[in-house]
Order: sequence, then C-alpha cells, then structure tokens
Amino acid sequence: MKHFNIGEIVSQAWDMACKHWPIFILLALISAVLSSLLGGSIDPNAIASNSTPEELTNMLLAAYGTPWALINILVSVYFSFITYRCLMNAVYRGKTYETMGDVFKVDLAKLAFFIVVNVVLGFAIAAGLALCIIPGIILSVRWLFTPLIAATEDVSFSEAFGKSWRMTQGHVWHLIGLCLVMMGVAILGFCACCVGIIFAEVIINFMLALVYVELKPEDDNYVPYEEVEETTNDSSNDSENDEGGYTKNY
Repeated sequence: MKHFNIGEIVSQAWDMACKHWPIFILLALISAVLSSLLGGSIDPNAIASNSTPEELTNMLLAAYGTPWALINILVSVYFSFITYRCLMNAVYRGKTYETMGDVFKVDLAKLAFFIVVNVVLGFAIAAGLALCIIPGIILSVRWLFTPLIAATEDVSFSEAFGKSWRMTQGHVWHLIGLCLVMMGVAILGFCACCVGIIFAEVIINFMLALVYVELKPEDDNYVPYEEVEETTNDSSNDSENDEGGYTKNY
C-alpha cells in the first residue's frame, strides 16, 4: 500500500506555490471580482440571524434563485476547472500553461462533465452529512480526488468516482489528518488578510494535487485530457495524409 508524508507534502506544496503563484492568484482575483459583480452570495451573519428552516430557505432562494446567481455558480465552477488543469500541468510538466490563452480555453463537453460530477458529488456529500454527519465526512474523504480527476483526465462518470474511491482505500485517517492541516493553512492565510487566504488556497490545492500523485497506482500513466485530444487529432491527420499520398513534416 502506498503512503505519503504530510510534512513532505506541505513542504513540496509550499515550494510549488512560491514558484507558480502568479497565475493562481490571477485566477482567484478574476473569479472573486466576477462573483461580486454577479451577486448570489450569502452573508454568514445573515445565516446566524435567520435560524428557522423557512427563513433559511427564503434566503437561499433570494440569493441563488436568479439567472445571475446561476451564472455566478457556473463562472465559479469554470475557474475551478481551469485551476485544476493548471495544477496538474505544474506538477507533471513543471509549468502551468504554454500560453495565457491556453489557460482559459476549455472543451465545453469536458467542462459540462465536470459540472455534472460536482453536482452529484455535492448532493451525495450533503445527503451523507444529513445522516449523522459521519457518512458525509467519509464520502468527502473517499471522493476527495473526484473533481481533480474529472477536470484533468479522460474518464467516464463512474471512473471519476471509482478511481478516487480506490486510491483512498486504507488512507482515510491519514487523509483526514491532511484535511485538518489544510484547515490550519487556511486559518493562517485568513489571519494574513485577503492576499494571505488566496496564497493559502494555492498551497492547499497543490497539497491535493501532490497527494493525488503519491497515491495513484503505479500502472496509471497519467495523460492530460488535452494530450488525449491532440493524439486523436494527430492520428486523424496522419490518416488523412497517408490517404492523400504525402507525409506530414514535423
């Protein structure tokens, strides 16, 4: 069984965050600005002051029951999607992107798949938390890598959940400890004001990506989704070239 050292993960995540922070800070700031412009957020103080189920329901409908709020959610998911892609590029390739345009360019079908996976994941975890909390915590840990897998790998719906479930087998308590460390990093970042919490989020995201790499099976040859597309396109072009009687020059 594979293992990982939390201290080493934190150290590596710090180093990678220091190296690649500009693009992630930029993405977080753009997402935050768009979110504030579109609205659809809830004031935590309002949640505390409206404790009855009816009041909370009305508040949720007021905040999220508008087209602008839906757009806000989609924008947030979109930025999560491209953030995961940049993370894995940094871990595997040593750089987050080839050109700035590559950061924001996405396959809409892949993005839609990512959205569906996150919606199902959110409902499953929420249902688990409603059942005495413990089931929700377990599902959160066992499916910890599901969004990352859905965003960056060429997998089916069941594979996105199944792969995370298999990878976390036997590591639940260790991963819970990692999540507690992530919470500690977030608290430290919050104490350092807004820029600090954004940088803390970068560290936390790299911790997730690095642990994923540590726990993935030996025979799992990771291929970014973009390279799957490029390989398919290249094969198609080669076939066309062969039929046309000429060879492509590289």
